[in-house]
Amino acid sequence: MPRTRECDYCGTDIEPGTGTMFVHKDGATTHFCSSKCENNADLGREARNLEWTDTARGEAGAVEEEPDEVETDTAPAADADEAEADAEDADADADEAEDADEEAEEAEA
Repeated sequence: MPRTRECDYCGTDIEPGTGTMFVHKDGATTHFCSSKCENNADLGREARNLEWTDTARGEAGAVEEEPDEVETDTAPAADADEAEADAEDADADADEAEDADEEAEEAEA
């Protein structure tokens, strides 16, 4: 039964009876879906540097797009308050750590 293969360059599916299988001297095989993939591989181009390949698009297989509209709410003000509270907590934790270090040094002396 013929099986569908994956192009070793761009990652697309190759239907049975199409594409090119290149056999290297060491017996390794490389499957290409089109002459475009084969020629780019021969030229030494990395598939991850070309936008039209699956490896360049990432594991999800989709190109990342920026959202058309930016949502605006009152959330940034709340985030600023939370950031200030987190900074105060971090300062308090740092002060407690310094106090503990000083007490440990005094206990050793």
